[in-house]
Amino acid sequence: MKLTGGLLVLLVFLAGCSGREGKDVNSRVAASVNGVEITQREVDFLSERAGVAPALNEATLNRRRQILSGLVRSELLAQKASALKLDKTPDYIISTHIARRGVLAGLAERHLALQADGVSLAEANRVVTASPGSFAGRKIVVYDEVLISDVDLPFLDSLNTLARGGASLEALMQKVAAGKKMYRRTLQVLPSDRIQPAILSVLSGSKRNTPVVARVGDKFSMIMEVHAIEPSPLTGEAALQAAKASLQAAHRNASLSNGMADVLDAATVKYYGEFAPDANRDSLLAALPVPNASRVAHRQHQLMKVAVLVGGAIGSAMMVLAAMIGLLKGEAWPPSFAKTSLKDKQLKALEKYRDARHEITPMEKAVLSVVAFLGVAALGYQGVLVWGDAPLWGIGSSVAGGVVIGLVVSYLYARSPLALWVFKERPRYVLPLLGSFFFLLASVAVTMFYFH
Repeated sequence: MKLTGGLLVLLVFLAGCSGREGKDVNSRVAASVNGVEITQREVDFLSERAGVAPALNEATLNRRRQILSGLVRSELLAQKASALKLDKTPDYIISTHIARRGVLAGLAERHLALQADGVSLAEANRVVTASPGSFAGRKIVVYDEVLISDVDLPFLDSLNTLARGGASLEALMQKVAAGKKMYRRTLQVLPSDRIQPAILSVLSGSKRNTPVVARVGDKFSMIMEVHAIEPSPLTGEAALQAAKASLQAAHRNASLSNGMADVLDAATVKYYGEFAPDANRDSLLAALPVPNASRVAHRQHQLMKVAVLVGGAIGSAMMVLAAMIGLLKGEAWPPSFAKTSLKDKQLKALEKYRDARHEITPMEKAVLSVVAFLGVAALGYQGVLVWGDAPLWGIGSSVAGGVVIGLVVSYLYARSPLALWVFKERPRYVLPLLGSFFFLLASVAVTMFYFH
């Protein structure tokens, strides 16, 4: 007995050690600042966000040490702010609120972008074939780019006159500086597929080391001078990988855009004060996010179709169930919503035509089994098709409505002259089953047409 108790104590001790070890592995301390721990997981998290490679070479270790240094510095400043009671100020409260919103928004954007479909090899091949200029005909363009912040047509005409007269880029820059124009000059080294087609056309048609003056609408002006255009084709596996990356980025952007539109359309957004709607002013100002009325109406129409189709399928399934029970019993099955009198004329009339009870044949059992399996499969497939197109409460309401409709129709059918005709001869018993099963398949087929 003592030995058993000792073993139990030892097992509990080992389990406790194992639990502590597992906890330490997941949250081991990287540093302690005045007793406040900075965990390894925090360093790992920021390293992943910064794209630091997992390999622990000298460069990676130095980068991780820089991240930890930043965390230590932030913790010291945070402790100083607390000592100064800065965490009680309005600035802290609003900053915390904005930061929380930003973090959650970033996580939601990432989630929506990850819903994008993958890119197949066939899709990448089609992109490579359809865009030779971005792959086989790809080039590297080296050019000076000067962006001028306004569009001053007389000033641009004077620059053009100088350029046509053989003036150098430096001479044009002196005139820009003398005109006190705000500008930004950069040396660009870009592949041709990353340059806007209109700009690439100008660059491709200009002489080397000769400045070209252009304007982009009424927004800004440009001076460009090409220094070199060298072939840099992408072929084979490199082209496929580039195409896949480009397609995947486009899919992610589309997924994020569509997801954001769905979120906005499902929301109620109101503006107040200086941001309140004003028809005379809003056309001149930047637009604010509001649900799209046409998309909302289309969404409501889609939800109505989902409700009708799901309810119809469930109702048909209940009628199939009623027909199967009737086939097994040899009579129309009336679901009992209340106590029915044995003197019910319709039920007594059915008794006159009911065959003597007999065992159901193996063939009938096989038919019923196949119908049951196909019915469940059809309902499951319809659920997959409409999943995400309606809220769960809406689908649940449609299912409940379908159950009620199916039972009511079955109840009324059991007391109709049609039931008398069907059950007058046994070969007709299968007609309600086939009819209800047809409606079930039709509902699923229409759902597939709308939502596949």
